[in-house]
Amino acid sequence: MCDAKPAGSGNVLTTPSGVPYYADNKGQRAGETKAMGPGVGETSQPPPGDQPPTDLTDCTTYTDAQWDTGCSEKFKFAHMNRKPQGGSCSEAEVACNWQKLCQNILDKVKTQFPGMTISSGFRPSSYDRELGGNGNGDHTYGKAADIQLLGAGREEGAKQLFKFIGSSGLPYSQLIYEGGWVHVAYNGSSPASVAVLVTRTGKAPYQNGGGRSGSALPPDLRWA
Repeated sequence: MCDAKPAGSGNVLTTPSGVPYYADNKGQRAGETKAMGPGVGETSQPPPGDQPPTDLTDCTTYTDAQWDTGCSEKFKFAHMNRKPQGGSCSEAEVACNWQKLCQNILDKVKTQFPGMTISSGFRPSSYDRELGGNGNGDHTYGKAADIQLLGAGREEGAKQLFKFIGSSGLPYSQLIYEGGWVHVAYNGSSPASVAVLVTRTGKAPYQNGGGRSGSALPPDLRWA
């Protein structure tokens, strides 16, 4: 098992390689939920270092000992922010879903935008319900991440990420511009009719963007 070391807060831990992640407790959840107004974890999760993870592990045999190991070219399992416990599927399934999200979506975004950071990844089902979800959302399977672009204005950075993903042909299952960050999912449960959504506040109501074509997006978010 990877030993965690403090990162200056009782609610944030750090892996031996330096990846910060959340201790999933009541105090941490309350703080993160409050932060969702101005933007989830804007500076709490710095981008991975220049040296990419190596020795990719087999997600199907995932155990806690692999938490601090690479799951893709750019990311580790630990970048999902919380250990994959208490979700809508087994830890190994969450790990595999996260690996696929990183390999198929997040690695490509990170290559284009080195300042891209993951502000929210895996969420336990109980926390998803605390946030107003049904406890069965894509985050609870490890299939979704909320991402931001450091080094730019929060909203402008989110627009850049949103437009790039929308126009790049990446195989996302859902893409949401949320004002201060972007929600992106791979192989999630959302129907194609709500594949692209927009909100300026990080919460409902959502405007339908017109599917993967983005045909109904507002002018400042159009990619075509």
